[in-house]
Amino acid sequence: MSDIAPFIAVLESAQKKESKITEDVQQAAEGIDIDALKAAYEKVAEQGEFESVDAAEKDVLNKAFEFAAKAVMLLKTSPGLLEKKDLYIYFKVSKGEAMEKPGMMDFQKKQLFGAWEKVKDYNPSKANQLYIAHVNNLIAKYGTRE
Repeated sequence: MSDIAPFIAVLESAQKKESKITEDVQQAAEGIDIDALKAAYEKVAEQGEFESVDAAEKDVLNKAFEFAAKAVMLLKTSPGLLEKKDLYIYFKVSKGEAMEKPGMMDFQKKQLFGAWEKVKDYNPSKANQLYIAHVNNLIAKYGTRE
């Protein structure tokens, strides 16, 4: 069983509209059923990269992904470049966005492109789950602003 307790704690704080949580993060948290999220997250975590989920699971994972994309801005410390790389590639796959092949001398973008190519065909729900897991790890590592 995957532990996303730090992520769930931030989600619950946002749903309670605690003052340390910005309004846009609070709005993103609205309507997310935490029990349904945990169940969908677990199911997708156990699945392969290309398996699909039902519409309800897809919806709750997508809402949680949108929340995670905003909640990552609450971190006390900015993640390092390698941590940001994972956020970026899972974000791209979740949104169904392609990356443009970088120029020969653009080494940083070449690294991002190579990482994206490895996961570009993942099911968007799997990318959502991986993004949430990564944000969860960042929250556990850095904490959120008070």
